[in-house]
Amino acid sequence: MGQQFNEFRAAELHCPKCGTCQPVRERPSATPGSRTIELLCFRCATVVGQHAVIDHSLTGKLTKLFSKLVKK
Repeated sequence: MGQQFNEFRAAELHCPKCGTCQPVRERPSATPGSRTIELLCFRCATVVGQHAVIDHSLTGKLTKLFSKLVKK
């Protein structure tokens, strides 16, 4: 069976502060150079999860390779 989806996004997650499942909104991580997205509770803005952004395009792969070469 082949790949069924390219990207999965959470619509709701359990918020420990609210005690129930709540809709989430996405916010880019505040860490410079980070490629992660924080998932915030829509009601109280508590961070309830995070996910990494992976660029599978040729440009993304070349950029990653170039940054590794420059660091050496």
